[in-house]
Amino acid sequence: MVSELKQKFMMLLVIMLLTGLLASTAMAKEVSVQGFGLNREEAINDALRNAVEQTVGTLVSAETLVKNMRMVKDEIYTNSKGYVNGFEILSENRSFDGTTVTIKANVDTTPNSALVSQLQRLNLIKHSLQDPRIAVIIPEFHLTARIPDPAGETAVIRKLTEAGFSRVVDPQQIQAIRYTNVIKSLTRGETSEAIALATSYNVDYLLVGEAFSEYAGNIGNSGMHSCRARVEAKLIKADTGEIVAAQGFHAGGADITEFTAAKKALNNAGELMGDYMIEKLLAYAGSTETGIQLTVFHATSFSKISLLIKELEHIKGVKKAYIRDYNNGTAKIDLDYTGTPLTLANALKQISLPGLAITAVSNSAIHVSIVY
Repeated sequence: MVSELKQKFMMLLVIMLLTGLLASTAMAKEVSVQGFGLNREEAINDALRNAVEQTVGTLVSAETLVKNMRMVKDEIYTNSKGYVNGFEILSENRSFDGTTVTIKANVDTTPNSALVSQLQRLNLIKHSLQDPRIAVIIPEFHLTARIPDPAGETAVIRKLTEAGFSRVVDPQQIQAIRYTNVIKSLTRGETSEAIALATSYNVDYLLVGEAFSEYAGNIGNSGMHSCRARVEAKLIKADTGEIVAAQGFHAGGADITEFTAAKKALNNAGELMGDYMIEKLLAYAGSTETGIQLTVFHATSFSKISLLIKELEHIKGVKKAYIRDYNNGTAKIDLDYTGTPLTLANALKQISLPGLAITAVSNSAIHVSIVY
């Protein structure tokens, strides 16, 4: 009887395992598709969108798809990268008018899935964030004393490099400014300081903040000392001063010396911060619609800005253009755009506005002048 029960249990276990295996397999669909774009990055993004669109066609009835085509297209276009677990480039062909790629993609058929593998992260960094140069500056204090070689900052840097961000600024390069008023200004949100610092160190993102630790006590008179730490930081797009993310984390640490316990607490809080900021960077990379700031110089009349806005709204990929400021011939325009700044800069060269010249292009900003 016992033997029979064991057999039934084992059979049930095997069935459950097979069911789980089949379910997990069914959640991912492998498709091969092509994509086209003016450059390699746009071609890959187009292929990812096509992969998701093809998968949706196997899950939704044709009638329903036709009735809701506009909504489905918008949803796919906006969130396509979030539905793909990974992809492999099978071929790539360049011609005078653009680039065509063929990819094999694993499309996650559960749209709310948040699984991100290390390979995904590397692909996202390479194709969407363009492996940005990041400066991490987090001065630390234990009570009122400065801490050399900040543990929280080191933990954040380690997390970034482990995730595939290969161009993190060496802490020694920014050591001279770590405890200066410049960093205090950045933590207060002064964007002009962020842009100036970014120019000095040639970075795309600044991750700045402060970290504090304090003594919590002797653990049960065991000779082990406990400390608590808090790390606060902001992730700033250096060329525009836009805050991408801001957060704070608490953590504890214990050791036989108070100072080492403080370092451990700061390290633990720093690791939490690193994981959070990586998630935010990848979420930014996963969005096909990004914000680009267009700064226009030498626009001697507002009518020139109005003409430029009309031309911008006819460029493919520009969803909306917002005039944020116009003063003394200089205008700042925020754009919701589905491509890269470089692609937009190339499109600007083609518009029919006399005297328009592109003077600078960065990770999320373009500078132009109008001289006529």
